[in-house]
Amino acid sequence: MLFETPRELRGVSSKAPPLDPQLSATLSARAARIAELRGWPPRTLGSVRRGIRILCAVHRPGERIRASTITQLTHTAVPANHVLEVFEELEILLDDRPDALDVWCEEQLSFLSSDVRTELDVWIDILRHGTSRRRPRARARATVITKLRNVLPFLTEYAGKYTTLRQATRDDITNWLDNRTYRAYDASALRSLFSTLKAERLIFSNPMRGIEGGKVAIKIPSSLAADEVESVALAALQDPALRVAVALSGIHALPARQIRSMLVEHVDLPGRRLDPEGLNRPLDDYTAEAITEYFVYRHRQWPNSTNPHLLITRNTATTATAVSTFWMDKLVKRLPVGIDQLRQDRILEEALANGADPLHLAHVFSLGAKASLRYTSAVAESEAEQEPNTR
Repeated sequence: MLFETPRELRGVSSKAPPLDPQLSATLSARAARIAELRGWPPRTLGSVRRGIRILCAVHRPGERIRASTITQLTHTAVPANHVLEVFEELEILLDDRPDALDVWCEEQLSFLSSDVRTELDVWIDILRHGTSRRRPRARARATVITKLRNVLPFLTEYAGKYTTLRQATRDDITNWLDNRTYRAYDASALRSLFSTLKAERLIFSNPMRGIEGGKVAIKIPSSLAADEVESVALAALQDPALRVAVALSGIHALPARQIRSMLVEHVDLPGRRLDPEGLNRPLDDYTAEAITEYFVYRHRQWPNSTNPHLLITRNTATTATAVSTFWMDKLVKRLPVGIDQLRQDRILEEALANGADPLHLAHVFSLGAKASLRYTSAVAESEAEQEPNTR
C-alpha cells in the first residue's frame, strides 16, 4: 500500500454487512461487558453497537482502526468516547489523535522563527518528560502552559529582532523585566528557559545569569465575612453536589483537585471516617449528612452508574473518569467565594484555635512548611491589628 486515505464515515449505514464479521461480534460482546461494568443504559449500548457496525462495514480483516476515524462517529449521534473505550488496549486501535498541548503550543508559537521554535521545543520537552539527570516537572502540562504564558510577551516583543535565542542579551531582558507587573514570575520562567538551553549547549551564555527577578509577593489569607458564610450555607442547600463541595472545602479544607478525584471508597459513613489520599480524618455530622443526601440524589439520577468517584455528572456517570475542572468551576459559580477561599477560611480557623502552630497545621491539613507559615503569619498580623495601642 502506497498511502492510506482518511476514512469518511458519513453516509455509511450501520445495516451494511461487516467486512470482518468476527471482529464485529467480538467488539459487540466487549461493549456489552463494559456496559454492564459502567452501568450504561440500553440506549447507550445500542448506539455504541451501531457505531461498531459502521466501523466494521468499512474496515477489512487485519486493518487497524484509527482513533481519528472513531471520533467521526459523533456526527452520527454515536458516543465516540464510549466506542473508544471499547477499543482501549486492543492492538487493532491506532491512536493518532494529536496531543492537546502540542496543538496549543503550535497555535501560540506559530509566529516564531524556525530556530527559536526549535529551541523552545527542547525546553518544553524537558519540562514535560525530563532527562536522565532531571525529573519531569510535576503537573507538567500546567507548568508548560504557565511558563509559556510568562515567556510569550518577551518572545512577541523581540520576534522581529531574534532569529535564535542566542541573540538575547542581558540588556534586552532587564529592560523588558523593568516594565513587567509580575516581574518575579516572568523572570523565573525566563531563567528556566535560558538555563535549560545553556545546559543543552544551545546557547553560548546564559543572559539571565545574575539578574534578580525579585521575590514573589506572599498573599496573606483572610477570613470570610459573616454574610459570606451565610450566603455559602444558603446556596449549598439548593444543590446536593454543591453541598458536598462546600463541606469538603469549608470543613476538611480539601482543594478542588482532591474533591474532584475523591472516590466513593474514601467515604466510610458507618465508621464516620474520611480518607482522601490517605488523610484518614473523622467525619463530622454536616459532611456525613451532605454525602448521604448526595448518595440518594446520585442513585435517583444514575441508578446504574459504577463510576468510582464520589461526584459524577451526566457525562461521567457511564465512565470511570472524574468530573472536569470546568464542571467544578460552574458548580461553585453561584457562591460568593471560591473553593480556595473556603479552604483558607477553614485553615485560618484551625490556626486561631490552636495558637497558630505551623506544625499542627502541616499535620492536620498536609501542608508544606511555606504554606503553614502563611497562615500563622496571617493570624499574627490579625492579632497585632486587634491589640490596643498603649503608647
